[in-house]
Amino acid sequence: MTDATRPRRIPSQTRSIERVRRIHAAALALIEEGGFDAATTTAIAERAQVSVATLYQFFANREAILEALIGGQIEILDRRMAEDMAAVRVDSVAAAVEVFLDTHNAHYLEHPQFVVLYYRSRYRSRGVNVDVQAHMDRMVDIIETVLVGGGLLPHSTDRRVLHVALELCDRIFEMAYRSNPTGDDAIINEGKIALTRYLEAHR
Repeated sequence: MTDATRPRRIPSQTRSIERVRRIHAAALALIEEGGFDAATTTAIAERAQVSVATLYQFFANREAILEALIGGQIEILDRRMAEDMAAVRVDSVAAAVEVFLDTHNAHYLEHPQFVVLYYRSRYRSRGVNVDVQAHMDRMVDIIETVLVGGGLLPHSTDRRVLHVALELCDRIFEMAYRSNPTGDDAIINEGKIALTRYLEAHR
């Protein structure tokens, strides 16, 4: 999140917290119903039953609202990924890839608005890009812990290999959800094969 889109005012009173919650919920509902472009500040304010002036008390612009939403979703996904990867003992690269992609897919299915936010706003907002890059770095840390720390890849493995693997994962899901709101399982399964083969080539 950049300074330009950082929340103007941090809500502390119950009424203010509720207004911000309604603004977030309104933005998510509009995105789910009409896509990214449907979530204008005017439409968000109307759906949240607040004035546009009230909305601007908390957020500098629409991008600030969307950045707050995607930042919250990324935090949830990061925690979930760390927990799932730590809870499952994997004994092969293929098994690690399976857990990694399945956890991502489960989150996308449970939070369909996140897919729109993640894959549309990241190309329009510098602040979102900053948050996404931090998220990608954390994902690489998790992959490194599981694959390198678990002895599935050598300790000499260049982190760039893991970054490439994560970018491939990102593109696989973008392709799978591009025209299918519940994802294309065939594409995801093909992606698992591609990622597994790529990583196994570096053993």
